[in-house]
Amino acid sequence: MLQTIEVEIDAQGGIHPMQALPLTAERRALLTLVIPEKTQQKSNWRDFIGALKDSPCFNDDPVEIQRKMRDEWN
Repeated sequence: MLQTIEVEIDAQGGIHPMQALPLTAERRALLTLVIPEKTQQKSNWRDFIGALKDSPCFNDDPVEIQRKMRDEWN
């Protein structure tokens, strides 16, 4: 029977189970390492406020810009 347990591995390579193991005899084990992926920094929507204010595409009146965009589809 296979059983998965969670362990911590210290800097010296020592393996420390997170819960007690009910071992009654010697056992063999296979160890799978969980290597954390690089996490991307999460963007906050507030980081984007004003990002397009200097864009030449948005220099006109907002209502006029919307009309032009709608007219492109006709």
